[in-house]
Amino acid sequence: MLFLSQPTTVSPGQGAPPAPAQPSQGAPAAPEGGGGGGQPFGGMTILFFLLPLLFVFLMTRSQSKKQKELEAALKPGDKVVTQAGLIGKLIEVGDRTVKLEIAPGVNVQVLKTAIQGVDGEPKPAAEAKDKAQEKKA
Repeated sequence: MLFLSQPTTVSPGQGAPPAPAQPSQGAPAAPEGGGGGGQPFGGMTILFFLLPLLFVFLMTRSQSKKQKELEAALKPGDKVVTQAGLIGKLIEVGDRTVKLEIAPGVNVQVLKTAIQGVDGEPKPAAEAKDKAQEKKA
């Protein structure tokens, strides 16, 4: 058995040195055929990862665009709803915040980003029933 740590000397006339020893257990051999590079699905796996990321990106972009439009349209006197469910009237509109009157004499300061939308007056139930009956007739 040849140990790799021992120096080997070959005289100039004896020929080529012996080949290095192979491991007894052997490392897995490299595939001999060119094959497909080892990817079972090829480029399809990339699509499985990119499509959901693209979908999420487009959805969040749309939502942030709508929020910016809402914030730009706010003006004093608007009746708004916050994410926390508070309904009130805008008293003052600043760059980042707004003053919201939630009850007579009760003003709170809220971030513009916390405003979900302008609160439209809900129609009374009687009017909604009348319109439903008109459509049936």
